[in-house]
Amino acid sequence: MLFNDYAFLLVFLPASLVIYRFADPHPQWRIGVLVFLSFAFYSYWNPPFILLLALSIAVNFGAARVYLATKRAGFVTGAIVSNLAVLGFFKYANFVSENLTYLFERPFWHFNIALPLGISFFTFHHIMYLVDLRRGKAPNYSLGRYALYISFFPQAIAGPLARWSEVMHQFGSQVYRPGWQRQFAVGVTFIVIGLIEKTWLADPLGRLLDPIYLQASHGPVIDGNSWLALGFAFQVLFDFSGYSDVAIGVGLLFAVQLPYNFNAPLQSTNLQDFWQRWHMTLMAFLRDYVFIPLSNVKVGRKRYRLVQHFAAMLLTMALCGLWHGASWTFVLWGALHGFGLIIVSLWRRYGPRLPALLGWALTAIFVVLTCVIFRAGSMEAAMNIYRGLVQLPDLERAMRSVPIIASALCAFLLPASQDIVARLTERPKTGIAALLGLVAVAILVELGDRDAYEFVYFQF
Repeated sequence: MLFNDYAFLLVFLPASLVIYRFADPHPQWRIGVLVFLSFAFYSYWNPPFILLLALSIAVNFGAARVYLATKRAGFVTGAIVSNLAVLGFFKYANFVSENLTYLFERPFWHFNIALPLGISFFTFHHIMYLVDLRRGKAPNYSLGRYALYISFFPQAIAGPLARWSEVMHQFGSQVYRPGWQRQFAVGVTFIVIGLIEKTWLADPLGRLLDPIYLQASHGPVIDGNSWLALGFAFQVLFDFSGYSDVAIGVGLLFAVQLPYNFNAPLQSTNLQDFWQRWHMTLMAFLRDYVFIPLSNVKVGRKRYRLVQHFAAMLLTMALCGLWHGASWTFVLWGALHGFGLIIVSLWRRYGPRLPALLGWALTAIFVVLTCVIFRAGSMEAAMNIYRGLVQLPDLERAMRSVPIIASALCAFLLPASQDIVARLTERPKTGIAALLGLVAVAILVELGDRDAYEFVYFQF
């Protein structure tokens, strides 16, 4: 069930709203109903994996309870290690096997397993709560509230990553209270904006770029198509930003404000600013639970602190790349951004201040070029794209670049989607509501004419 198909938009979501409407007057029912709906949503993909989700909730909740009763940190540590081990098995076991096969020139194991949807995201939610519990920052919660934190269906598959402190207190809130109509209007506006990003910006780029990257995986890219391949940076932006906005909008329909995930990142004037605006919830997780602990490890003399800081930065970004996929191309992509962040940090310390326009241009070029490695699937395919950049596109190819130009203009010129929603809903007007309604109908008609195009981040 995708956010951009009829099963969700015309069946599951309306049915969920109706069911929750009956539960809303009864505070003791609200969380239980949302947990039920979330498990139903998750089971649509692959029903057996619902057992994995339920087991992960039970084990981690049990570890938290035992820790609170005994104050023995080993129970929390064991649960965190178990979470990472399960994630590692499903996501990286075959990757490790392939590398061992290459190194020792003999076959190792191969598991014919499917990656459970959302396992990276609900694993990180477990870790955030357990680490903060051990630090004395997180309180004890009921099983129902904790289960909803892990499984809440708007964010269960691909985020945004919400800290327990951001959402736990919102679960079970009354939806139909005074002012609920405005909250619904804001939620629906987020959903429509997200579907616009996905359906009218990201998907046309996907249909244009997929054949080019397929060609790159088999040989040289000719006829100037390499220049079109650079448009993947805009595809992945609007694909995931669109998903996040739909998730935020759906959350608001159930009185839950999820954190924002993007803030016009391609308008950044340096790489540090970019990573403070791109996939903001993941970067907040990596900063607080990976980078800061690595930076604070005592390594001896203070004169090595800057080196340790940069090493932690590089390792964090390499792990960020590895999190995105079991491939060395993802690790390389993350490491390149780590080196880029180090260079920016050194330049800001010792170099002259760059004009904002030059900083923006350098940042945008770096992000667009490195996104090729992210998408290509292999270094050979990425190099086929890069080699093709020596050949300029002809006019016929330029005509095919209209979706890229349109998405680039939106990425470089328009404010963040949450700012657009705020402006559209600040003073509700009938004309704007009618226009959004027509856009929603147009999107639904278009979705009915083709198969739903899966979100890029579902594979992570």
